[in-house]
Amino acid sequence: MGIWLAKGAKPYPKYGETEVPLPLERIGMILQPGFFISFIVIHSVVFCSSMYLEYYHRKIGKLIKFIKPEQQRRLAYASLIVGGIAQLFFIAQAISGTVYVRAGLRASTHYAVLLATFAILVMISLGLNFTNYYIMGQYYRKYVNGERWNKFTISFVLKIIWLFVTLTVAIICCVFYVKKKKNVSSVLEWIFHFWYGLLLAFWTYDLYPLTELRALRNKSASTEKPSIKEKVSSFFGSKKMSKNDDVDSNTEKSTTAVTINATDSSISGEDDQSVGGLESPVGFNYTTRYDYI
Repeated sequence: MGIWLAKGAKPYPKYGETEVPLPLERIGMILQPGFFISFIVIHSVVFCSSMYLEYYHRKIGKLIKFIKPEQQRRLAYASLIVGGIAQLFFIAQAISGTVYVRAGLRASTHYAVLLATFAILVMISLGLNFTNYYIMGQYYRKYVNGERWNKFTISFVLKIIWLFVTLTVAIICCVFYVKKKKNVSSVLEWIFHFWYGLLLAFWTYDLYPLTELRALRNKSASTEKPSIKEKVSSFFGSKKMSKNDDVDSNTEKSTTAVTINATDSSISGEDDQSVGGLESPVGFNYTTRYDYI
């Protein structure tokens, strides 16, 4: 879109496009065929990996597990397999369409068949995936919280509305294209592509608890492990405390020594004579001395 607008948003009669706006697919095929095919491949990988990640994390318990494991696993398997096959048709139609357009030829029936097959299969795949949310929503309403409009039911209803609108826009777009009203069909095709992008928003909401779980784990890890600044401050703080302890112990020892010297010097001369004499220290009461001490 950006390249097309930067080049004047003009038609390309050489490639059979005489009206504006051009269909988004034709813009990619004409102006940036390599980027267009690469983008289609990236889209297919994101589509399949998003469906697989949801199934895998429900299986291991990082997301809410399946309520009816056997039935819902089969739905998930079928959705993933059908979706993968649909993406193969999508890549094939993108390559064949690019070859036809770059050669200045009209797209043959093979291109239309590939595109129609992709559309049908991807809608079946999404319908199977959405059914799992209906099953979980009904279970939560009956056995868990009694809420009719729980998050699974709301997700299912929104996705079904999205699917219905997608099918309606695609059919109307094809009708106008067959009637040779390319300007109207091109506008509807632009709307279709932007509307289709809402699917990524739905999947982001479904997988959002994984990001919350990772954030909680990172937070707990950061609280358990002290930072480098805390380690350095605690190290120098302990060194300072040990120095203060040494100073306090030396001060205490010197104070004790001074006290002992002062006590020894306070002995009277009479005590010196009685202790130093050969005669028995008459008048020296040991009990009284012991009590005093």
